[in-house]
Amino acid sequence: MLSVQKVLFFLFPFFFTTCNNSNYQHVEIEIERFEDIFSASDINSLDKVKQDFPFLFPSQFEDQIWIDRLSDTIQNEIFKEVKLSFSDLSVQKNSIQVFYDNYLKYNIEYKIPRIITLTTDVDYRKKIILTDSLLLIGLDNYLGKSHFFYSSFPEYLRFTFIKENIVIDIAKEYASSSVYNEKLDNYTFIEKIINQGKILYFTSAMLPETQPSKIIGYSNEDYAWALNNEKDIWSNFIENNHLFSTDNNLDTRFIRLAPFSKFYLSIDNESPSMIGKYIGWQVVKSFMNANNSVNLKDLIQEKPMYIYNNSKYKPYTNE
Repeated sequence: MLSVQKVLFFLFPFFFTTCNNSNYQHVEIEIERFEDIFSASDINSLDKVKQDFPFLFPSQFEDQIWIDRLSDTIQNEIFKEVKLSFSDLSVQKNSIQVFYDNYLKYNIEYKIPRIITLTTDVDYRKKIILTDSLLLIGLDNYLGKSHFFYSSFPEYLRFTFIKENIVIDIAKEYASSSVYNEKLDNYTFIEKIINQGKILYFTSAMLPETQPSKIIGYSNEDYAWALNNEKDIWSNFIENNHLFSTDNNLDTRFIRLAPFSKFYLSIDNESPSMIGKYIGWQVVKSFMNANNSVNLKDLIQEKPMYIYNNSKYKPYTNE
């Protein structure tokens, strides 16, 4: 997980498993609204805000920077729009509590971090920041895909700026931190997409009421396309020797968020991006279906090649 120091630098640059416990109780979380507290402060109350949130005020910056920020026109507009969209966080709070209810069944000794909302100058790369003691949620990245803040962003990015993605993004941060505890060099493409599949499987297990299309970040049409073309996608990967390739260009073509996946075929414009993640997810699902004794913790710890070799994966076809 990221260190608190890294959080400071970036924020202000201008199923379940074997854990069943009869004494388990549903969690009740608290969400601290830093953006409200900070925007309502002034030169006289700033010291108190700094005392309550010291990790959000890097020592190398003088107070004048924060005072100027309070009167900055753009910052005030961001504060205003966040307040309009998130005057009530009860829906989001409930969904996050559901996530933690499920996560604590997976990791019963886990201590829920301090949960804080704030603004990040619409830095979509840092919507959610998770450390050992903090969960930071950049609300200005979830104002809705049609919000004027995002008018310069391409459509495939605007599609991600929705409130429903808050808890999904949180779950994915937890999944990623578990899957990538052991970082290996020279992963092959199949290993990369299976690790991505593990993240999606974990996220879905933590949010079982969420539609698969929303878990991966697809529209219903994109998800249907992936399902209907799964056999051909898998065949393409095999025929082009992608599976055991260490070519990092395949990440851009098939794993990262983009306008579409890049087969270099006429179907490209019809395809959703991240199709490698989708395939990896299906391999992981097949592995779990073929190995009933494996629980979620076992899955997260398994090597990707073990999962692949024992998945008995057969691509879906609607023929």
